[in-house]
Amino acid sequence: MKLSQSLTYVVLGAGLFAPAAFADLIPASPFEININGTGFGTVDTLITLQTANGQSTTEAGCIGFGGSATNCGLSQNGKIKNTSTTEPVPAGATASDLRFIFNASEPNGGSISLNNMEVSFYGTTSTPLYTAMLASPITLTSTQAGTGNSGFVFELNTAQAAAVQGILSSTTAIGAGFSASGASGGQDTLFLGSVPSTVGTPEPTSYAFFLALLLGGCVFLRNRRPNLGIR
Repeated sequence: MKLSQSLTYVVLGAGLFAPAAFADLIPASPFEININGTGFGTVDTLITLQTANGQSTTEAGCIGFGGSATNCGLSQNGKIKNTSTTEPVPAGATASDLRFIFNASEPNGGSISLNNMEVSFYGTTSTPLYTAMLASPITLTSTQAGTGNSGFVFELNTAQAAAVQGILSSTTAIGAGFSASGASGGQDTLFLGSVPSTVGTPEPTSYAFFLALLLGGCVFLRNRRPNLGIR
């Protein structure tokens, strides 16, 4: 089973292509996460970029309807890797469940600036039903070095999640794109996920704590039976 089946994530697109509407993508809570094993093939990768075409510190690109790298919102200025594709809406997810995770692969966990990030929801044509984007650029002063260690989580704000919910049943594909500066040639990735998922799921030690707490409560009630009148 792909990790993406339990941790489904992301879409970015639009800017030059006029979408039906706009929504804000905002940092989720928690914003920075560390989940090992989110490399290529284990998550629903929307787009992976590398610096290219003579560029050494900037990259940009998007994936739209039908896997097209054109007319999807961002002019390409970098190398789009073949792991990039649109993804369906995660099974059972609502708009407020959707999460878009940016995994920057910077040497020694260096900084990178997201100048733009966009996610588009498509029906049966290349015209987006809805497009969400960052309200303003954001600089990530430090990152988790290496591909597959997750990174930074974005979501729709409350009002826009409600608007997207209205078109979610008509959505056949989610596409995404981003532009970044301060990149160091690595494979920077945006992938799609949802909650509840690995994000926000208690670690095994937490489960052990909750189980111990439950058993302790049962023992307490058993010892209190005569005083509580439990028979």
